[in-house]
Amino acid sequence: MQERRAQCLLLSLCLVAMAATAWLVCLPQPPRLGKATTGDPALAARVRAAVSDADGFRGLSVAVVDRGRTAFAGLGDSGNREHPAVGESTVFEVGSIGKPMTGMLLSSLADKRRLDIGKPLGDLLPRTYFSDPALASVTLTDLLTHRSGLGPMPAGLDTTRRDLELRLLGRDPYHGLTEQDVFSAAANAPLGAPGNYVYSNLGVALAGQTAARVVGAPYEELLQEEVIGPLGMKNTGVVQRAEDIPRRSASGMKGSGPAMDHWTASGFTPAGDVWSTSSDLALLLRAISTGAAPGAVNSTRPLHALGPTDHVGLGWNISRAEGRDVLWHNGETGGFTSFVALDRTTDRGVVVLSNTDKPVDSIGRRLLGIDEGAGDRSYETSWGGPLTVLFSLGAGLPALWTAARRRQPERHCRTRMAVDVLCGICMLAVTWRLGAWLAVPPGTWGVGLVLLTAGTWLFLLRLRDTEDAAGVTEGPQRPARPVPFVAGRAAVLAAAVVTLI
Repeated sequence: MQERRAQCLLLSLCLVAMAATAWLVCLPQPPRLGKATTGDPALAARVRAAVSDADGFRGLSVAVVDRGRTAFAGLGDSGNREHPAVGESTVFEVGSIGKPMTGMLLSSLADKRRLDIGKPLGDLLPRTYFSDPALASVTLTDLLTHRSGLGPMPAGLDTTRRDLELRLLGRDPYHGLTEQDVFSAAANAPLGAPGNYVYSNLGVALAGQTAARVVGAPYEELLQEEVIGPLGMKNTGVVQRAEDIPRRSASGMKGSGPAMDHWTASGFTPAGDVWSTSSDLALLLRAISTGAAPGAVNSTRPLHALGPTDHVGLGWNISRAEGRDVLWHNGETGGFTSFVALDRTTDRGVVVLSNTDKPVDSIGRRLLGIDEGAGDRSYETSWGGPLTVLFSLGAGLPALWTAARRRQPERHCRTRMAVDVLCGICMLAVTWRLGAWLAVPPGTWGVGLVLLTAGTWLFLLRLRDTEDAAGVTEGPQRPARPVPFVAGRAAVLAAAVVTLI
């Protein structure tokens, strides 16, 4: 009896130690903007004042252009162990800020009469078959202004699988997609009503790759030749492979904590695979302000109204705010967000780059002195918090219930318990990755872990009591029905994944 108690005590201590270690090491850890600062102290103080909530940010690189003078500030941590300080030369993924660069590129080619952006796709790509003939009548201008009728992303490129890999594993959803994949997806895509605004990554990617095919040079080469090179943007470009990631690049992560893979070049690069720095993007804004940027005159003109105060140009957005005309665009990849804006009325511009996916638009607007009272757009849904609590606690409760309902577990209970524990582990892993940890205390996940550990511990103790009881034989066993039970637990896990996504 004493030996059995000693073994039970040892088992209990081991499980407690494992739970405590998992609590300390594995607990979700959302980032928070650190105190480290580089550059202009006054600008850094303004940036901190413009950040309404530091939770969910890790590092910020900011540039403010004001009548020819540019100030820089870096805040927080880059996530790069060799170069942790954030500065004007820290390289970030800038996502869809590549779209206005594509607009400037095509506009520059048009200015040089190397490309006709008003020509229908059917004439530019005479050998391409379009399942919807209406797409053959769409122009590059229509694609750049998101009025082609194409949807945001094609359905024929395993979009659902890629989106799941992005959310669950942090992978690049465009990895492996080629220029030909863009043309094939567009050729087979159903077309909506041309002329209606629908923000389309596929449309801008098709515009950039079509220009490259017509001119006869790769898109990345054309962008370097027509835009990046002439502006002297030495740290801006497209990263072809993981081995080519810049030495001074930041590392990206979700605002809720998990690390994310970098996004490298693909067939969708014209829609947003560009990497840059706050210093280079400040050069871009200054060149636009002075009229020296290639293709900027035509690409920044408002072409179509999106509402009473908003217009769209060739990749650029133009908004009327507080009596001022603001040229702007934002960007987002798996672990980065960005915002660039130029107040055409005052010639003041702002660049904000972040190495988490929490939006930075409102920070940029506040630095421009526009719409300062507006809060950040919601990063997490209102129901994300309750669902995170539900699935965190629900991961351990089934195992605890199975262990507590019978003092002498029958054989079929062992199968149930094994499935409950496995399902609980999977649910904790999913919730750790997808949970709204800026709205819910990370300790909630730890409570779920403790419940799962407690249920496992209680079941093992009672199972040992049953097996060690001398002279006790098990009575008639209930027939095990593992398939329906396993299917039910799998359905619960699938529901958790779908609802959290």
